[in-house]
Amino acid sequence: MKNVILYVRVSTDEQAGRGYSLRDQEQKLLNYCENNNFNVLHIFREDYSAKTFKRPEFKKLLEYCKKNKKEVHQLIFIKWDRFSRNTAESYHMIGVFNQLAIQVNAIEQPLDLSIPEQGLMLAVYLSMPEVENQRRSLNVIAGMRRAFKEGRYVGNAPKGFDNGKDAAKKPLLIPNDDAKYIQEAFELMATGNYQRNEIFYKLKAKGFNSSKTVFARILDNHLYYGGVFIKAYKDEKETVVQGIHEPIITKALFEKVQKIMKNRKRGKQTIPKAYNENFPLKGFLRCPICNKQLTASASKGRTQYYSYYHCVSPCKGRYTSDAVHQQVELFLGNLSFDKQFQELYFENIKEKLTSQTSQKALGPKHYENIKSIEGKLVRVQDLYIDGDMSKLDYESAKERYENLRSELKSKEASSEDNLQLIELYKKATEKFIAIDKQYYNSNLELKRSIIGSIFEKEIHLENKKVRTTNLNPILNEIASINRGLRAKNKKDLTKKLVKSLMVGDEGFEPPTPSV
Repeated sequence: MKNVILYVRVSTDEQAGRGYSLRDQEQKLLNYCENNNFNVLHIFREDYSAKTFKRPEFKKLLEYCKKNKKEVHQLIFIKWDRFSRNTAESYHMIGVFNQLAIQVNAIEQPLDLSIPEQGLMLAVYLSMPEVENQRRSLNVIAGMRRAFKEGRYVGNAPKGFDNGKDAAKKPLLIPNDDAKYIQEAFELMATGNYQRNEIFYKLKAKGFNSSKTVFARILDNHLYYGGVFIKAYKDEKETVVQGIHEPIITKALFEKVQKIMKNRKRGKQTIPKAYNENFPLKGFLRCPICNKQLTASASKGRTQYYSYYHCVSPCKGRYTSDAVHQQVELFLGNLSFDKQFQELYFENIKEKLTSQTSQKALGPKHYENIKSIEGKLVRVQDLYIDGDMSKLDYESAKERYENLRSELKSKEASSEDNLQLIELYKKATEKFIAIDKQYYNSNLELKRSIIGSIFEKEIHLENKKVRTTNLNPILNEIASINRGLRAKNKKDLTKKLVKSLMVGDEGFEPPTPSV
């Protein structure tokens, strides 16, 4: 009889309302153990986000496993997103449990990791929750940028303003008692007779409560003359739009202050770093001897120049550029997608996305939860306005409820968003078709861009070969599968992949959710 420990996790009220409650997960796991004659040693219940493994109950779980590793055979949970929503950390944690000889698995997405092809499915299962988090983040960014473009600032109010509401109950900045200090600060700076610290201490003596760091940001903030600064994003350049809030100073005064401060900073510009066409990997390589960043140079021999990536004195690490470039191109060749395999991999991801979309249809409970949270936001605002709640308590409660509302709202992504996500996956996988040839035929800038997008940190050399321990785990899995494609009969292996990824044994397909 196998001894197992169970792990159940939720992070929001919305999950509890859609069949993801701790009790529901626990009962499914207990039924599974009973049907498979498993002995349950312990159940760990978590109410925490899965962005990292720094969770109270998971820490206890790991400590329990280390102390009782001879007794524990398996750690099981409902789905892989209950385990983690961070791909890189998931692979690391699975390795920790492997060292303890404890198998990790999800009963609704079971995998046999002794089969290489199912390692690819693990990459898909682990990456999907992380992609969802990134999509949610993009939705939040899009919402904030839309508000900024309308002239409505929705962040935390800077000094001189309070976060308020307009007649339509939408966010609006309202000048407060500190506004007079802000105005005086700009007026003093505009004379050109004072340094920033002098003005800071003058205002502090009059009762202005701030720090030097915060005060330095005040003099650069467009909000004070009524502007809303919008950062550059993708193809959109940074810009300033006219805000709908009441300004504290005039735009002319703000621009005069900027001119004075700019004149004081002249001569401090930095020169961009230049790269040599012969050394596209400069800045990416780490010395395997001392772990310092390698530099590059050419030295003259009897008849010609020889190029090297080398370490600095006293380290003796030195490698010919030709040998290093050959190893990197060989590695990219292992990573390069075969067209047939790319299509298979993408179709599998598309199937999982489509399946998840159908499983996540929103019911009445979802909208009831949003309405309930919005009601709570109104109540805490009323308590704050009436003086029955402190500013600290109000801001804490407001942030908590707004985060919950944002998470619920993000679930309302339209079918158009889902199609866009599938298209992003398609473009991403297509980029790895013949990536080695793309790299070889690219100019210096594109070569560096390709390398920077593949390696999370620097390239480490080990025995004069590229070490892949710091590579994105999913890309490592792709390289492993590609090596298999080259080592075996391609036709037979493709059929095997199709059977493993697209059909699967009983219980391998994502199950239909309980209602």
